Amino acid sequence: MKKTAIALSLSVAMLASPMLASAEPLTFGEQQTIRSMASAGVGQAIVNQMGAESMVVINNPSAICGALAGGLGAAMLSADLQAGFRIATMRSGNDGAAAAQVTADKDVAYLALGGELDRDENVALAHAYLKELAASEWDGTLVLHISSWMQKQVQAVAEADEAVADYLQGLNMVALQPDLDAGQAVMLRVNFDGEGFTTEEMGRQDMREDLVELFRRM
Repeated sequence: MKKTAIALSLSVAMLASPMLASAEPLTFGEQQTIRSMASAGVGQAIVNQMGAESMVVINNPSAICGALAGGLGAAMLSADLQAGFRIATMRSGNDGAAAAQVTADKDVAYLALGGELDRDENVALAHAYLKELAASEWDGTLVLHISSWMQKQVQAVAEADEAVADYLQGLNMVALQPDLDAGQAVMLRVNFDGEGFTTEEMGRQDMREDLVELFRRM
């Protein structure tokens, strides 16, 4: 399997979902819309800028996460009809091995654990998955959706599991993060040295105004 370079277009970061208080919260339909709309740039960038030929999205059973995963797949396949795309939905830690098996021949694994589950549930799912990835020595690129990054899911797993911590030191990782004050999307290269996580800003891109406004209401 080829090892994909971390060269995502900044449009990938448009999938970020800031957790901000608002007097006018999003409706459930808008929650799904924001994921579907933003994921369009992500799926295309993973093919066109990252050069990936395959991707698996790791999500939970949340309907919000489902909208995100579907949008990613539709965008990726519109960019390359022959791309390898799968969704691996984890309902419990018992699904970790199956999710890792789907990941085995993929260039990119997109960790999208958020939605309607609380942090502890998402961390448990992330732990089960990363434990299996470490055992298989998968060497692609792990992309962390904003919820996975902001909830420090991977950080928590690394602190709890020495084998996963060792594995993450050699893994390509990218995190997505918005800067709403600037109306921009930010992409971060993530590094782990065994002691702590550090990030390096790889660049920025302006976001469309209606997407920013939806984000502001979250």
